[in-house]
Formats: sequence, C-alpha cells, structure tokens
Amino acid sequence: MKIEEGFITTITEFSKLLKEAGQFVDLEIKIILAILALENKHRIPISQFQFTADQIAKESDMSVTNAYKYLYSLQKKGFVESREDKNKLFWLARSSNPFPRIFSLVTKEYMNKRELFSKLEKNYDKLIKVGEKAFSGQKTYEEYTGDFSMRAAYILDLAKDEVLITTQKLFDDVIVLEAVKRAIERNVKIKIITQELHAEMIDKLNKIGIEIRLGRSYPYVILVDGMHGITDEAGKGTWFLNCKTHYKEKFEELWDKSDII
Repeated sequence: MKIEEGFITTITEFSKLLKEAGQFVDLEIKIILAILALENKHRIPISQFQFTADQIAKESDMSVTNAYKYLYSLQKKGFVESREDKNKLFWLARSSNPFPRIFSLVTKEYMNKRELFSKLEKNYDKLIKVGEKAFSGQKTYEEYTGDFSMRAAYILDLAKDEVLITTQKLFDDVIVLEAVKRAIERNVKIKIITQELHAEMIDKLNKIGIEIRLGRSYPYVILVDGMHGITDEAGKGTWFLNCKTHYKEKFEELWDKSDII
C-alpha cells in the first residue's frame, strides 16, 4: 500500500528531531520509523497496531537480533510496549507521551554535569591564578569566522567595569546570556543599543541593572572595558584584546542619539 505524501513529510521532520535530541542511536530511530511505517501501511484499528520483531526487522532492514535489541532498549525508555506471550508483539506506547520522561533524564544528566563543572571551577581557582591580564597583556587583533558565542563569552568574562553592546536584537544564545549574567553578578555596568526589543523585556533588563536604548548601529559589537571586543557581521568579524579602538567613542555618539526606553 502506498504511503501518503503528508506522512512522509511529517516522518522526515520527526526523524530529524529524534537525531537532534541526541537521546537515540540510529538503529533505535530506524525501529521507531519502521513501526510508524507499518502502522501507516496496514490501515488497521489502533488497537491492532502490534507487530512481531520479524515484521519490524524487515521494515527497518536489519537483523531480527538487532530488532529485538533495540526494541528492548526503546522499551526501557518507555517508547515501546510489548505483550509477554509466545508470539511476542511490539507497539509504540499510546498510554502516555514518552518525551517528558526522556527530557527528565536529560535534565538529570544536566544537573549532574552542573555539579561536576562547579567542582572543576573551584579546583581551577585553587590551581590557577585567575584575573591576570588577557593574553598576558599582548595585543591581539584578528578576523574570525564562526564560533561567535564562545568568543563573545570569553570577552564578556574579562569585563571588570563596563560592557558596551550594539546589536540588531538581543542575544538568545545561552552561552552569551550566561556570560552576561556572570558580568552582572560581578557588578559590571552594561549598556546596550539595539534595533529590536520586545516590550516585555524592558522591565526585566532594567531590574537587573542593564541600561538599554533603541537605535541603529553597525557594525554590531561587544566592547569590554574599552579594550577587548568582538564584532559580529553574519557570524564573522574581528576579535581583539588589549587594543585601543574607536568603538567606545562611536558607541557614546550613538547612545546620545538613541531613544530612551
């Protein structure tokens, strides 16, 4: 029986999301897609959406041994259910959606990693003297492509007094946002000129001490203590340390012309 075009579009998106989730190996994903394909082909009542490992193996183009292995691994994740009898059958769980539980596992892993990295941070402070000049005070000025968020976070972590930012819209990258948060916790003064801003964000930013104005600026730049910075032009730009630039003067000019909100 022909598989409908709409089903193929949906299943392609679902497969992509499963891979991006990082919680399933490729053969588990093949098993899931095989069962979905069998369901779509057979046009039987939902209560009869139950298949043998042999059927699933054939649909997924793998050995029956592998089919059993990954069916059981999916069963542990609450994704697949089965009937314990002589003719063992498997089906996708319909009693509840498994993804909230799977996300709980991700959250648990994150909390464990967070504790681990907290310990690493404390040990690093004991072993290494932190707070010296960036790159031992050497001037660095270079072009970069990609990896903006990690470079920007490094620049922000150097801030002792002031951060000046011009941007098209506020950052939504968690790496950059966490670095901004750390700067605020160190009582660093932050001023932002942005071209776009949601109204509900204004009070939140003001409450945490960030001054923000609406205005147009280019290039987009993060400038720290007047001597470290990074520009952003569609994922590439310049990255500099311990350098005198015109960016601070330019920022102050734009700040005076921008709208107070």
